[in-house]
Amino acid sequence: MVAMPYGQEYTTRLEWYSRFYLYAVHGYVCEVMFTAAWEFVVNLNWKFPGVTSVWSLLIYGMSIFVIEHMYLALKDRVVLPLRLLLYLIWTYLWEFCTGYILRQFNACPWDYTPFDYDLFGLITLEYAPCWLVGLFIVERFVIGNTLKLRYQEPPRMGNGDIKNKEQ
Repeated sequence: MVAMPYGQEYTTRLEWYSRFYLYAVHGYVCEVMFTAAWEFVVNLNWKFPGVTSVWSLLIYGMSIFVIEHMYLALKDRVVLPLRLLLYLIWTYLWEFCTGYILRQFNACPWDYTPFDYDLFGLITLEYAPCWLVGLFIVERFVIGNTLKLRYQEPPRMGNGDIKNKEQ
């Protein structure tokens, strides 16, 4: 840890595992909300039954973590529409690969075969507009704000004890 002048606060960016956790939970919740909204739009089901698999925690956590690294590498060099296209290509590649692996164990929670533009039931182009909106939100709000989060060390006295604000 770096010593800071007295009265100054020391802050560090969230560790990778904390950011992964936030990304995983975000993806999980969005998946549940999306499936509920889709069920309503397609079947007018007022119960809004949102569903997903526990696998989606790992799938979304890893995917958004990779997108975070893409964002950091591209943000100052590539315009937003092209970044979104690159994120979309990554998302489809990741969804296809994880779906293919899970299917080998009969554990793939999605099947897009009823869609017109599916590829082996593992991805579907019909979701591209939804993915693009979601990826915009991920870059601008989720990743952008997660990278701003900081751990804060409590102020310490000269002997290393934590300084009490009432002192």
